[in-house]
Amino acid sequence: MDLLRREFFVSNDRWVAVPLGADDAPALQDFLDANPLYSQIVNGRPFRPGEALEEITDVPPFAHRQAHAVAVLDRASGAWQGFVSLVDGLIDPSVCHIGLFLVGSAWHGTGLATEVYTAVEQRARTSGARWMRLGVVVGNVRAERFWRRMGFEEVRQRHGQPYEGPSTSVRVLFKPLRAAGRSEYLACVERDRPDSP
Repeated sequence: MDLLRREFFVSNDRWVAVPLGADDAPALQDFLDANPLYSQIVNGRPFRPGEALEEITDVPPFAHRQAHAVAVLDRASGAWQGFVSLVDGLIDPSVCHIGLFLVGSAWHGTGLATEVYTAVEQRARTSGARWMRLGVVVGNVRAERFWRRMGFEEVRQRHGQPYEGPSTSVRVLFKPLRAAGRSEYLACVERDRPDSP
């Protein structure tokens, strides 16, 4: 099926984001293989064969409402520009968690990442989320800077995470979407407290 014919997850006048299913894994794998920078930084290697299917079908081991895997496509041509995985209601019903947020290298510096994130955040707000949440691997400097520009702040670090690259530490970041601050967030998501195991 032509991906551009699917119902849009989020969109603007230049691109659309559409939901993916397991049958779309080969197309996502092609995109990941053509854009290995993230995996090189985080894992010290290109994406493995089969990682696309994992990204589409894996579900988090915590309570959640719904997981989404979406392709970001050029509105006119249908060319892949990015991929986003996110989870509504992760751990707490009011949390929207971003898993993998990947913009193709050709679109770095074009504003596409900001546009896509802004649309995802707006969707989360409309869906009732009070907080955005994600993890960024320590040392992924470009990502760390981007998420800070988007208004995220660190709540804790987790060490010994299953990455293969130079760092196995992750900064857990959050962003309030409504008048609810850090203490209220940590009351809802206890595992993100700095003293939580």
